[in-house]
Amino acid sequence: ALPISLGIVQIDVEDNGAGVAPQHVSQLFRHGFTTKPNGHGFGLHASANAATQLGGRITAHSDGPGRGARFTLELPGRETVARAA
Repeated sequence: ALPISLGIVQIDVEDNGAGVAPQHVSQLFRHGFTTKPNGHGFGLHASANAATQLGGRITAHSDGPGRGARFTLELPGRETVARAA
């Protein structure tokens, strides 16, 4: 389980891959935006929409090409109570 801080669950996913050019970071979640020759620009847009519908958000950060990227998903948390069987 992930800790809930001030009612927010935060999930960070980071890699050391291709990274994102600074001018593209703000466009990553826009419908139709892609840097791939055969891309459709739908995946990250759909992810952002899903996060918003759940009351959260998704953000991206990269120090530039060749320096990886970090995506952060924040969702409202809630405590759950386990029921005895």
